[in-house]
Formats: sequence, C-alpha cells, structure tokens
Amino acid sequence: MADHSDVDDVDDLDLESALRSLGARLDVPDAPHLTSAVLARLDEPAPPVWPRRVLTAAVAAVVALATAMVVSPAVRAAVVEFLRIGAVEIHQNQPAPVTPSLDPPLPGERDVTLAEAAEAADFPLRLPTTLGPPGAVRLIDDGRVVTMAFGAVRVDQFDGGLAPMFTKFTHAADIHHVTVDSSPAIWVDRPHPVLYTDRDGTLRDESARLAASTLIWEKDGVTYRVEGDLRQRQAIEIAESMF
Repeated sequence: MADHSDVDDVDDLDLESALRSLGARLDVPDAPHLTSAVLARLDEPAPPVWPRRVLTAAVAAVVALATAMVVSPAVRAAVVEFLRIGAVEIHQNQPAPVTPSLDPPLPGERDVTLAEAAEAADFPLRLPTTLGPPGAVRLIDDGRVVTMAFGAVRVDQFDGGLAPMFTKFTHAADIHHVTVDSSPAIWVDRPHPVLYTDRDGTLRDESARLAASTLIWEKDGVTYRVEGDLRQRQAIEIAESMF
C-alpha cells in the first residue's frame, strides 16, 4: 500500500516552489511613505468642539423661530417681506404708497366683446361655469390683462411672466395658503389696496384701488384672480369651475 504522507510532502514542495517562482515574477509597488502624511495631519488644527450648552441653545433658537413662523403671522412677515404667486406680488404689513380709490381705470382699459378679448390676449381665456356668461369684458394694456364682471364678482386673467403686474398690500394675518385644482393659491380674506405695475416695472399710482376679498393662483403660465364679496369656499368653487 502506498504511503500517502510521502505524496502529500511532494505536493506541498511543488506548491511552495510554484508560489516562490510566481512571487519573483510579480511587479509589486513599494509601500507608500506614510510618515510625512501622518505628521502633516498632526499639524492640522483640530475641529472646534462646541460645548453642549451652545449646541442646545442653537437648536432651541431654530426650533423657536420655526414655531414662531407657524403660529405668528407677524414673525412670518418679518422673515419674508412679500409673497409672489404668478404675476401678483403681495407685500405684507406694509402700507400702500397712495390712498386707493373706488374703481380707477387701468392703463388702456376698454370694453370689448368676449371674442375680441380672446383674440387680443396672448393666453387662452377661461370662463367659470358656475357664473354663466360675463356681464362685461374689459381689455387692459393692449391685451396684457383681461377682466370679466359677473355681477359683483370680478375675474382677472393675465400672463404670469417674470415681471409682476399687480402689487397688493395687506396684513400677513389676512393671507391664507390654499389650493385650486391642486395648484398653490393665496386667499386674502378682506379688502386691501392693489396697484397696477406697468411694463417698465413701475407702480402706477393712479391705478390704486381697494380690492375685495381675493383668490389668486397660477396655472400653466397664466395668473388668475377671483375677487368679490365671497367666502373662501365660494371663491375656490368658482376658480375650480374654470378647469
């Protein structure tokens, strides 16, 4: 019977010899010099370790500010001076630069038919189905704005580009964030001054008027306003009937 231990010894010698031969042929790079890198790191200043009480105070301040912004319209107004939705800019807790009048005409305002307004406007007009046909349609500033009267309810439509067209002044407490057809909207729940902004970005003093409660939203690049003696739910229903 063959001695398996002798065979195993031969196999071990052959494997060892093959590994030594392979190691001699491998190109192994020299080990990196770590001394200089370690010394450089030791010379770097240690990052500041803030005392626990300082970190606690900072976190508490952030939480307090966030809480105040949620519960206090005054604090929100101090942090954000104005809101922007579509082409309407809303200044919070700031008085209007002039005294508004009842219903001053806007630049180039004129009565037109609904067909003439649709042809002149650079955007598609929408009608609220809950109000029926408009009693009056007016074109403003060469079709920049189309306004429709439905009795005591007014619906404005205008291009929601980068430049604001209407600037409102109201208290932060009067501003409520809502949605219209899943789009963000602003509900201003009481009368407030409104000024028209011309193509040069200048507020037109002569356009200052006192607007009623207003719902404002933007959809597909067009800004809309529903204004009148309305409750929030009524205004939203009118707005959503336009889509």
